[in-house]
Amino acid sequence: MNLILKTERLFLRAMTPDDYQALFQVLGDPETMWHYPYTLDGQHVRDWIERNRNRYRKDGFGLWAVCIGESGEMIGDCGLTLQNINGELLPEIGYHIRRDCQRNGYAKEAAKAVRDWAFRNTDYPALYSYCKYTNVPSFRTAESIGMHFACEYPDEANGRTHVSVISRENWLNELTENMIRWAKDKLGSSDHAGWCLSFIEDALEKSNGIEIFGGDSAKASALLYADGMRQSKPERGAFVFYDCICRGPDGPVNWGHCGISLENDRIIHAWDTVRIDDYREMEAMTTLAGDQPKYIGWVPVERVLKQKENA
Repeated sequence: MNLILKTERLFLRAMTPDDYQALFQVLGDPETMWHYPYTLDGQHVRDWIERNRNRYRKDGFGLWAVCIGESGEMIGDCGLTLQNINGELLPEIGYHIRRDCQRNGYAKEAAKAVRDWAFRNTDYPALYSYCKYTNVPSFRTAESIGMHFACEYPDEANGRTHVSVISRENWLNELTENMIRWAKDKLGSSDHAGWCLSFIEDALEKSNGIEIFGGDSAKASALLYADGMRQSKPERGAFVFYDCICRGPDGPVNWGHCGISLENDRIIHAWDTVRIDDYREMEAMTTLAGDQPKYIGWVPVERVLKQKENA
């Protein structure tokens, strides 16, 4: 199984010719395809699968099989394709869910995961979704993952096509604010005492339902992100890193320290408790090993999101 993505209830994988019958139940259903120019017959469905398999090879993405996590049952497709939208070739998130599985949030869950995958694995400045202007459930799903109305234009197939869009900047802002809100909710907590890296990674991952792959310590992560490290004033949402000697089981060790940048030169970080301090005045604080943190620099959250597993 060529697994691409996992969500809370679903997983997305590459399609195979064996998916014909399951996909025909979706694309061959006149009610599901009510807003499309036509309902697909058997050959169209086979061509659909092969076209996406060619996209995987050519583009590195396409529409993937959407499967129920527990059973593995395929209930539709969702993914990223390049589509002609009003005369321009643009990256589009598409989704089709079997009629008896609709109204369960599966399309939103899959589309959100594809949105995150696309921004993390491509350089597109924006992502789109398009449909016939009467297909309200489709563009409402697009809006539920942060897209907004871009335009409508006349075309031969749909009469009028409705286009939704989300920019990379808006996506990053959403992830950043979710992360900061989660971190601030932990102010005063000692649950992450001694686990500064876990704190900032939990803030990003748990507030956004994503997974990142850093190092085993703040120091190791700083080295992984070295190509994006900056020494200027940290921007909001940045991961801020310090050299820092800590008390390890076998003596002092440079595990480093880290936090999340807020506005007005402050960072939120896990020390003895979760607290907020000036990022420069951190260098005056003293660890249990008697050391003071030394500022290394910061990396933008987008750089953190691009770190790959086993990189």
